[in-house]
Amino acid sequence: MTTTAAPPAVIPYITARHGEEPDYAANLGLLPGGRGLRYLAEEPGDRDAQGVLWGRVSQSRDGDRLTGAPRFAEVHPSRQREAMTWLRCQVCMRPASRTGAGWLFLESAGPNGRRSPDGLEGMLTAQPPVCAEHARLAAQRCPHLASAGFIVVRARLPRLYGVIGTSYRATPGGGLAADEGDDTPVSYRDRHRLRWLIASQLVRQLCGVTAVNLSSPPEAGR
Repeated sequence: MTTTAAPPAVIPYITARHGEEPDYAANLGLLPGGRGLRYLAEEPGDRDAQGVLWGRVSQSRDGDRLTGAPRFAEVHPSRQREAMTWLRCQVCMRPASRTGAGWLFLESAGPNGRRSPDGLEGMLTAQPPVCAEHARLAAQRCPHLASAGFIVVRARLPRLYGVIGTSYRATPGGGLAADEGDDTPVSYRDRHRLRWLIASQLVRQLCGVTAVNLSSPPEAGR
């Protein structure tokens, strides 16, 4: 009898992998005059276009192929940032689905499993968009969306809003101490807070929002 091997499970591009570890706490220092955070030896890409410092986390790769068992409850900062910056599908990194109604996004249905339609416009999300092929899989692979339920929307204008990250403060001895995070997005307009933050997720504000159904056929577009 001939057996056919099952296809490998699809792991979203942004999902963190075992073997990927933070590599920034020991390299943090203060800007001249104690005006915020810096790396002792900053490299291109450590800061985004708005000047915010991002956490350095290793990547488990074999050439272009990601390796290591998935940690579905976590996202990799650099890969999340990449997908969100370029509006690529968080699963496959191909262009996200876009129609006349906008880009396709998934978001939590809210604490009670139901989000008011009035609360869709202008909502903030750290979930990169998805392509039509992988939309349902993205929801299944994300424990937060799978447990809390999710909504599907298209946004004509997904504006860059800010970041989620860990805030630090200077200690009397000249060191740095991390504050407890609460995953509250920090706006790019809040320059003071951003100077003391190590970013881990890029956040967009969804404008021109329309609720859609995954079972509905897509409009003309991708």
